Amino acid sequence: MKNIFRKTGLNLMILLLILILGGTIIYAQDYQTHYENGYVYLLQEKYEMAEQAYKKAIELNPDFENAHYWLGKVYTQTGAYNQAIVQWKEVLRINPGNQYAFQNLIDSFRSTSRVQSDKAVDYLDEGIKIIGNPEEYLFKRNAPSVDNLISAIPYFKKATNIEPNLLEAFYWMSETYRILGEKSTRQFNSLAMKSYIKAINVEKGANPISFNHPSAYWRSYVQLAKIYSSLGFKGEEEKLWLQLEETKLLPYKQALEREGYFGYGYPSRIEVSFIDGDKIENWIYSEKDITFIAINGEVEGEKEKELEQSEVEMEIEENIPEEKLQP
Repeated sequence: MKNIFRKTGLNLMILLLILILGGTIIYAQDYQTHYENGYVYLLQEKYEMAEQAYKKAIELNPDFENAHYWLGKVYTQTGAYNQAIVQWKEVLRINPGNQYAFQNLIDSFRSTSRVQSDKAVDYLDEGIKIIGNPEEYLFKRNAPSVDNLISAIPYFKKATNIEPNLLEAFYWMSETYRILGEKSTRQFNSLAMKSYIKAINVEKGANPISFNHPSAYWRSYVQLAKIYSSLGFKGEEEKLWLQLEETKLLPYKQALEREGYFGYGYPSRIEVSFIDGDKIENWIYSEKDITFIAINGEVEGEKEKELEQSEVEMEIEENIPEEKLQP
């Protein structure tokens, strides 16, 4: 009798498992069937029927990546570009590494219709107007939407097409990609890195040795280093900092070497003043206990050391007649 109950219980458990698994299989086949039907309709150019089939598949499985992707394709074919953008973003939400959705999302934003001009700066200004100031996003946490950010990119690209060495355009394009990397998918980081590197190279090509590089140049180094650090690219980050140090010290090194002073890099401290329109600087090298005077970037020579109080007293004593020192 016990054996009968055991066999009956075992059979019931097996039947229950079959029903549960069967339900799952039926569910999988259900949304998969809708998805496959959608693809057939798409090939037949029955776009409305394809749309409904993909929507049904998504309704049954909201994280069905392929259904979102091909629904985006349907919308692209029918000219419903805004709806397609929604689907590309859904795909990237589910799988941030999907390269096809990423490229389709970028390609969805090409318009520069807000500006009718042949001047690069007009497109640059419009792009900046769209994105606002990224520095404020960190504090206010109100960065523009992904759509707004991407819509600024064509304006920066247009500016660089008109003026290929426009540093500011490359810098702001980099900043936009960087914020998109935080808000959407890290695939934008690679575009940000390329643009920062381009900004750096543009300025280096135009002003290889300069005391006064634009702030966008220096900030490109800093922001690029942050991305390298976040991605764990330690080697690239170290090389970048070394490159930055070399860039900073080079004009000082060359100015000093022209006057016969060798072995000096970037000063420990710089004191600046202006006299009659001339820029007067003290380049202070604390580790070598020496200060150079430079006028408008040209080295005039070493600054005389100021005597300490004890040295002054000793010098005074040495110059007082001996008879006056006697009590």
